[in-house]
Amino acid sequence: MSSEEMLYAQGAKIWIPHVEQVWESATLEESYRRGAGFLKICTESGSLKEVKLKADGSDLPPLRNPAILVGQNDLTTLSYLHEPGVLHNLRVRFCERQIIYTYCGIILVAINPYAEMPLYGPSIIRAYRGHAMGDLEPHIFALAEEAYTKLERENCNLSIIVSGESGAGKTVSAKYAMRYFAAVGGSESETQVERKVLASSPIMEAFGNAKTTRNDNSSRFGKFTKLLFRNQMGVMYLQGATMHTYLLEKSRVVYQAQGERNYHIFYQLCAARAKYPELVLDHQDKFQFLNMGCAPDIERVSDADQFNETVQAMTVLGFSIQQIADIVKILAGILHLGNIQVSKKFNEGTEEEDTDSCEIFHNDIHLQITGDLLRVSAEDLRRWLLMRKIESVNEYVLIPNSIEAAQAARDALAKHIYAKLFQYIVGVLNKSLNNGSKQCSFIGVLDIYGFETFEVNSFEQFCINYANEKLQQQFNQHVFKLEQEEYLKEGITWTMIDFYDNQPCIDLIESRLGVLDLLDEECRMPKGSDESWAGKLIGKCSKFPHFEKPRFGTTSFFIKHFSDTVEYDVNGFLEKNRDTVSKELTQVLSESNMSLVKQVMTLEEIDTLSVDTAKSSTLGGRVVISAGRKQQGNDTRRRVVPSKQHRKTVGSQFQESLASLISTLHATTPHYVRCIKPNDDKIAFKWETAKIIQQLRACGVLETVRISAAGFPSRWLYPDFYTRYQLLVFRSKLDKNDMKQSCQNIVMKWIQDEDKYRFGNTQIFFRAGQVAFLEQVRANLRKKYITIVQSVVRRFIYRRRFLRLQMVINGIQRHARGFLARQRVQKMREARAGLILSKYARGWLCRRRYLRLRHSIFGIQTYARGMMARSKFNAMRDHYRAVQIQRFVRGALARRAYQKRRRNIIICQAAIRRFLARRKFKRMKAEAKTISHMENKYMGLENKIISMQQRIDELNRDNSNLKHKTSEISVLKMKLELKKTLEGEFKNVKAACQDKDKLIEALNKQLEAERDEKMQLLEENGHAQEEWLSQKQTWRLENEELRRQIDEIIEMAKNAEVSQRTQEDRMLAEIDNRELNEAYQRAIKDKEVIETENYMLKEELSRLTAGSFSLHGRKASNASSQNEDDVGYASAKNTLDINRPPDLLSKNYSYNDSTSLVVKLRAILEEEKQKHKNLQEQYLKLASRHKPTEDSFRSTCSFTGRSP
Repeated sequence: MSSEEMLYAQGAKIWIPHVEQVWESATLEESYRRGAGFLKICTESGSLKEVKLKADGSDLPPLRNPAILVGQNDLTTLSYLHEPGVLHNLRVRFCERQIIYTYCGIILVAINPYAEMPLYGPSIIRAYRGHAMGDLEPHIFALAEEAYTKLERENCNLSIIVSGESGAGKTVSAKYAMRYFAAVGGSESETQVERKVLASSPIMEAFGNAKTTRNDNSSRFGKFTKLLFRNQMGVMYLQGATMHTYLLEKSRVVYQAQGERNYHIFYQLCAARAKYPELVLDHQDKFQFLNMGCAPDIERVSDADQFNETVQAMTVLGFSIQQIADIVKILAGILHLGNIQVSKKFNEGTEEEDTDSCEIFHNDIHLQITGDLLRVSAEDLRRWLLMRKIESVNEYVLIPNSIEAAQAARDALAKHIYAKLFQYIVGVLNKSLNNGSKQCSFIGVLDIYGFETFEVNSFEQFCINYANEKLQQQFNQHVFKLEQEEYLKEGITWTMIDFYDNQPCIDLIESRLGVLDLLDEECRMPKGSDESWAGKLIGKCSKFPHFEKPRFGTTSFFIKHFSDTVEYDVNGFLEKNRDTVSKELTQVLSESNMSLVKQVMTLEEIDTLSVDTAKSSTLGGRVVISAGRKQQGNDTRRRVVPSKQHRKTVGSQFQESLASLISTLHATTPHYVRCIKPNDDKIAFKWETAKIIQQLRACGVLETVRISAAGFPSRWLYPDFYTRYQLLVFRSKLDKNDMKQSCQNIVMKWIQDEDKYRFGNTQIFFRAGQVAFLEQVRANLRKKYITIVQSVVRRFIYRRRFLRLQMVINGIQRHARGFLARQRVQKMREARAGLILSKYARGWLCRRRYLRLRHSIFGIQTYARGMMARSKFNAMRDHYRAVQIQRFVRGALARRAYQKRRRNIIICQAAIRRFLARRKFKRMKAEAKTISHMENKYMGLENKIISMQQRIDELNRDNSNLKHKTSEISVLKMKLELKKTLEGEFKNVKAACQDKDKLIEALNKQLEAERDEKMQLLEENGHAQEEWLSQKQTWRLENEELRRQIDEIIEMAKNAEVSQRTQEDRMLAEIDNRELNEAYQRAIKDKEVIETENYMLKEELSRLTAGSFSLHGRKASNASSQNEDDVGYASAKNTLDINRPPDLLSKNYSYNDSTSLVVKLRAILEEEKQKHKNLQEQYLKLASRHKPTEDSFRSTCSFTGRSP
């Protein structure tokens, strides 16, 4: 009998595939015979099936592990290492025993229970302290203790890699691991180091976590935390920590999907808005950046309490009160920035919409609040949201933004501010956690995003899956290395294990002409687009086996990852990879009066992990801040901000960060935690098999099982094997003093194939399934021996029981016979006495029965006759009532039938009359269309039209006279505006000169930096250097010529200003006192006369008179200036500011009063909107007609520059 026939005997348990449960248990109804084409099985549900097999038996279904191995705390100890065995073992531990941790070799598998578990208290930490991995039940503390013990013993660097999909519990696992290190590595003498390490978690969760459809507290960035230890008298003490972050999801700041939230800190700030009235915050649903997901709240979580916890943690980690206040102002500024409204703009002089430009009103309340909170110029912010600057060699061109472009610029600025603020907070945390002293070694905790695949996968999912490919490759190499080290340690021969290598997939992504290389190349193209990049991918990457092009269209592509094939949508790849933000907007923020904003905007984007690895000193990965202060001795280390063409893309930055992370992990001893999400409904201890098996395949657990199964997964120590399997051979082959030889005798007797086992120095190694085979043999022998022993014991027991029973039966029979004889005599006496007594008793009973019977019959007859009489009476009464009811019912039915027939007749009459009326109506309608009818109807109407046309002509002549009178005022106003424009042009020329100076200074600095960096290339670049010097000389000459022209213009302006001031004052006084008032009075009178003459033209004349009225006042959009120098121009003031208090007309108010001024401005704005609600549309149209365009402004500037 072969081993397969022995294992697949009748009654054996196997696994068969199932559609819903993935795998289903079944029992063999018949034993397997080699060459059989099928197996008869019975499933757990009781159904009988036949499983088809190949003739060689290569596709036999997997066997279930013996009952002794079910529920093992280490999956690699299972005899049958396959997918259904691993899945069943995890299900038994999780669902039946409610154990969430299981080992899989060097991996700790953690299943999220979605319930509070009492597993992480101080007593549990003390219980696992000092115990090796495997002594106690699997736990995150056991893995942490293993790492800490190795740190103490070998003084080397270690790492704990926590991975899993969103909602699997990665953040919680990493938090508890760091809590264990802080507990066992701390001491009473340390200055709050442990408390600071634990306090960093709520800060990072507030600024980096958000609610998604899969998790209420999902980390939207990768984090590698280094816990720094120093060796003090042979004991490792926690010294500090550093934190490195990867790929923050900036797009979440401006967009959230349905059912998701923005980052927690925004909702916490809105919940605590009562503490910060100066932020002018409202409910979270009032902000555009917070109400997209329509899921503002999280169950059983208070945002106000979370905000207090975040502020307290920031205080512990060294944030000052002023820093916290500035941070919340920046966050509130981001929220108000998202509420800035970008509206349509109309062409000058027409009502046609200008699709190439847009408008942001000067009085936008959120624009003013954003400027006040960030301490920047609201006008400059508005200007560069509406315009963009394109630079060329010698000049720059201003181009207006469309509504979509302006909104994109606004969103890009919000994302840029939040990313810089997040980077700044990480830097402050690193400074607080690391005291700067020399470190001995570290334990790194990596909380990284797991493999992701959605219906629509974009650039973020591509980067996340790319990172998981690299981590999976590192994991496979490490597991394979440990397996080899174990074999070498035991001194056994082994062959190379074939494992899945995902290097081809990584080459597809990061090699030359790969996905990232083509993406960066397309980003450098001036007219690069997602569609053209997708075309290049299909053309260049089709040679890679892991790349697939779509069957239809070119807007997506497929990549075969190690766990699944993912389709990526190319829309948005280029924009997210560039991550561009307007240089002018960042310059506006860099010039802020708030020191924190200025400091945040000047942060350099560097890979802190690679810098930390390269330096010998422990900077702890802190972010270098290039603030306004000077740094002595570091001039050679200053970095020039890269230009737009040479700035690194997000993909290249992420690739470099990932490479440095992998190199760091290779330099450490890694430990792995794989977090599993059991269900999508977040129900406690609910098991969804299909979802869990997909995660086990994706996180590398099954790959570890496969590598173990390919080698010798089952391992037994010689004493343990001898104790359990010594009965498999005769006693003569056993020797307790030489257990190794005894075990060899046992194995070689039952396993003939020498490739199925190996004898090591301390252990026996078995191939997969061999331990189960020995268990089956042991069970068969035990069954045979137990049967023989049972037969002998049963014979002895039953013989002794028979002898005792025989003796007892003889004694019982003797006493029973005497007792029966005495009983028989007593019965004979009692029978004779009973006959006599019964004779007299029967006579008395018969007499009494007869008397009772007669009395009863008489009574029954009496009651029966009465009952029959009453029944007859009731029947007669019921018959009478029935007759009456029938009479009324028949009458009601007859009346109902009559009414129904009458109603039907009326309906028929109505239908006939309606038909006749319709026919008559059609005939009258046809007659109404005849010419004679029309002549009678419209007789005399022609005369009325002629008289009305004459009246219209008279009104048009009156209106033309009125326009002629008002045109005189317009001419005077245009002359005054032209003179005012001259002064603004002088200022623009002066500003252009300053820009040239800054450009020359920046070019000089760049030239010096290029000289220092490229000294070895001076000979090759000599010719280019001469051309650069000549160009620089040309620029200097042009600058001097420009300065000379500006000086001449300024001198001419000064001379003209003195001569023109008197004339301007006289013209303004004359306009204000005489012509303007007279024209205004005439316009009002004409308006009243026209309104009374013709009511039909009232709307048109109202618009004209309103237009003539608005020409007398200058609005904020066409006023030359609004500072204190314009007090002499009465006509140039905004008519909306007549009733405003003087303190709102001044722009030089202090920052402390900004909040009160904003509140007053809001109240006045609401009052003015209510008063001018009916005239708002006409006011906007006239303002757009008289506002100078950008082209006219540019032409005026060029004319002024050529005038000298």
